[in-house]
Amino acid sequence: MMPISPIQWRFMVIRSLPAKPVLSMLFAAILLSLGAPGCKYQPSGGLFAGSNGTFTYYSTAEYPKTFVVVDTATGENVFEMHIPVGKALVTQFEKDQGDDSKTTPDLMKYGVFPITDVSGLLSSSITVPGPYARRIDIFLTEGETYTPPDEDRPIRTDTKEDRPAGWTDEGGPRDEVQSDPMRLYDP
Repeated sequence: MMPISPIQWRFMVIRSLPAKPVLSMLFAAILLSLGAPGCKYQPSGGLFAGSNGTFTYYSTAEYPKTFVVVDTATGENVFEMHIPVGKALVTQFEKDQGDDSKTTPDLMKYGVFPITDVSGLLSSSITVPGPYARRIDIFLTEGETYTPPDEDRPIRTDTKEDRPAGWTDEGGPRDEVQSDPMRLYDP
């Protein structure tokens, strides 16, 4: 028998490892890192961003938004949501997952998340018309506006009648009035 060089020994060890379990583990690791398709989102679109992926609509104090899905065949609003300020609406359309193949063949999965979230589960869904029979409208809604205070509102005054019993004209409790620890919070 001829002696084996270190280079040949390494080649024999590498060749002796079965390729199928290694490839299976690599494939499983890739699937786990991507998550289950259709149930997670990323605002940037994720690893495989495309037009069939998720869409994120942010609502801020400066630009509060309302999201509407319109059926273009009938003109009716199929879905309408005012996105709360500081939140994001995430939508994803899944083809041929609706309940009626003619009028609502697709399924829209959606979820409302804080703007700071970078992933999440789309737990709500509704059937919607197909891509050529629906339109998405985004409206900027009226934000909260500043309202000046009412001129006739009651303003706190420091009159003698408003002070609690036991307080002096200069402020602070009188020396002869001791607070009862049992009645500290209850009158």
